[in-house]
Amino acid sequence: MKTIVILLLLSTFPLSVSAADHTQKPLKHQQNFAAPQNQFNIHNIQSYGHFKKMIHKQKTIGVVSLLQALDSHNSYAVGALGNGKGEITVLNSKAWLDYGSDGIGNAVNNIPTQETAVLLVTAQVTEWQQVTIPTSQSSAELHAFILEQAKKLGLNSNQPFPFMLSGTFNELQLHVINGTNPHFAGHGSGEYFYNQHRIVRKNQAAEIIGFFSASNQGVYTHPGESWHLHAVIEDELISAHIDEITVQKNTILKLPRQSNSH
Repeated sequence: MKTIVILLLLSTFPLSVSAADHTQKPLKHQQNFAAPQNQFNIHNIQSYGHFKKMIHKQKTIGVVSLLQALDSHNSYAVGALGNGKGEITVLNSKAWLDYGSDGIGNAVNNIPTQETAVLLVTAQVTEWQQVTIPTSQSSAELHAFILEQAKKLGLNSNQPFPFMLSGTFNELQLHVINGTNPHFAGHGSGEYFYNQHRIVRKNQAAEIIGFFSASNQGVYTHPGESWHLHAVIEDELISAHIDEITVQKNTILKLPRQSNSH
């Protein structure tokens, strides 16, 4: 059985810099990167870019330096690389960058000096608290369970929060983007904005990192959606976006511990 680490996060090593893989020309006007568009004091959640505006304006240039945005301990993140080159997943300050140019897999852990994100949400979590999921659940059932448990543990469901999942998953539908799709002609065209490599895994052990966006739908989630999850399949170097998930009984849900609950 293969092991997956899904964006919700692992590793205590700081992010490192490498220009050996996927290097880019120096960025012009790098000093003009914008500050986070949305900031929340709880768990230091910050987001960069805006999904709905990105699609509407069809602008995929990076809006933040990855090294700048991820320069902290205990960091977790999900997002998309500048120009839609691939997926970003960060687990406990360890980056997994999966470039779609070579399909799914071969993710790198070192961040090239000039690498950027067109879309990114980050958080800092120093301590997680665990809940065992008692039954097999679909995506919709899982979302409802997460919100129920978050409320019991004192989290405000009107504010965004990160979460993790550990266990064996009945099904994971995953994709990694690979640049813009020339056939995309707006919503209703039947085409995705980005080219996508897709896989489906069944009965797969995994670790997952995700974010609940509360009212920020269409900012760092798809329009009309409140959830953004990524998976890392460590032994295959896969870092991918989760489209659909079905969890098995006894999957572990991890939610951030509130600082005032120690």
